[in-house]
Amino acid sequence: MNSELIKEKLFEQSKVYQSIKKGDYSEVQYIEQYDKVWGKSDRNYLNRKRLTYYLLYAHVDDENTVVYLFQEELKDRKSNSFQGIGNTLNVLTSILNKFNVAGKYDGILDEAKNANFDCACGFDKNYKIDNEISSLDLMDCIFLSQDLDYKDVMEVLVNSWKKSVTKWTDANRKTLIGFNSFLGKELENKEIYETLLGNAIASGKTFEIVSAYNDVIRYYIDSKNIENAYFYIKRMIDATDFKEIERIRLFAEVLEECFDIICGDARNSLELWQWGKPYLSKRTNMYGNLYTKGIAAAKCVNDPYSEKLEQEYKDWKKRVGI
Repeated sequence: MNSELIKEKLFEQSKVYQSIKKGDYSEVQYIEQYDKVWGKSDRNYLNRKRLTYYLLYAHVDDENTVVYLFQEELKDRKSNSFQGIGNTLNVLTSILNKFNVAGKYDGILDEAKNANFDCACGFDKNYKIDNEISSLDLMDCIFLSQDLDYKDVMEVLVNSWKKSVTKWTDANRKTLIGFNSFLGKELENKEIYETLLGNAIASGKTFEIVSAYNDVIRYYIDSKNIENAYFYIKRMIDATDFKEIERIRLFAEVLEECFDIICGDARNSLELWQWGKPYLSKRTNMYGNLYTKGIAAAKCVNDPYSEKLEQEYKDWKKRVGI
């Protein structure tokens, strides 16, 4: 049932495949695009991924098409700002190896190994994947539909999974948060975050408590609900001894959230700044986001300390080569 849902959706790719057989590669060829935030990527990456999985699970033995897709994927691996390996390259490798008689395709497999740093570290030219879609369990189907951005199918599958859960654990709740976020159902995460926070507080462990608070606070910041974000960060500050985590990244995230709230025009912004500033001034492991958010917060409360931070930020960028 579950695999049939995604199979029906995936096999719509037969239309794209037939277009390729007629000489139209426009939907799967590498087309470079550039974003000022994300850098270089491939406009047809997702289309190529979907067709790749179709070839795998429909058992389409088309050597020429597989080689073409592999070569187009290599263009993306070599130029993509985020580098990476990706499932598309792995699946194509598994299919290509069926045709790699007497090392016929060793050359492009070696080329893939050297496509970027991530490939050099993690690409396996002998990668294999089961080509029977019926072997996928419910969770496999959910993650595959997510990877292929089939949100309609994924939503049905996630609902089936929720019905199958007999005992909700924190691990299950965190999994559901991820699914909801991908499906654009952030509002459904509110109660889950608060349940996780309650469980963390009950554990009495500082790391877990602060992590759970961070998740709740970030949820409200992202939802533009600054007043609720302020409520939870103030509650955390009043109830938590941060000594054991002051030097680690988790506490830096608390400071980032504090500065985001200040810049979000929360009540008592000056109070929050007076709490966060001393930690900022003595912190030794600074990084870009913490600098920029600290500078912005200082400016929001009209603290000339922003000038000192800006100079430190410039010096830091020179040291790290940015």
